[in-house]
Amino acid sequence: MPFSPFLLALATAVISFASPPGASTVSIVINHGTIYQTEKAGDPTQGFLQIHNSGDADTLTAANCPLADTTSLVGPNNQPITNLGIPAKQDVILAANGPHLQLTGTHFPVQFGGIIPCSLTFKNTGLISVFLFAVPAP
Repeated sequence: MPFSPFLLALATAVISFASPPGASTVSIVINHGTIYQTEKAGDPTQGFLQIHNSGDADTLTAANCPLADTTSLVGPNNQPITNLGIPAKQDVILAANGPHLQLTGTHFPVQFGGIIPCSLTFKNTGLISVFLFAVPAP
């Protein structure tokens, strides 16, 4: 089922920050955010997205999706990781077979097509708000 042009535009959260003189420049773009739908409240789920960095290196230090009691950054083995390096002028993909978001204690079912707000905290860039679109789990 294709997304409408409105949803496609909403799916891409583009954030660029201007730094004060003498400070490093960080330009983070986040898009293609998805989350697996769930059957009922309380079911855990996973979130995925692409982080594009066209500036200096940064570090993803935290994530928060109010849909869940806990939003954790986990590695490919589902073990929590405290931070994730975002190299300068490179892309980092949070995917099922790599680092991704793990949401536990969901407050309501995640229905197909739903839009879930989340925020990501970066060491240098700060807080960035994103949207994850609900898709069926494989």
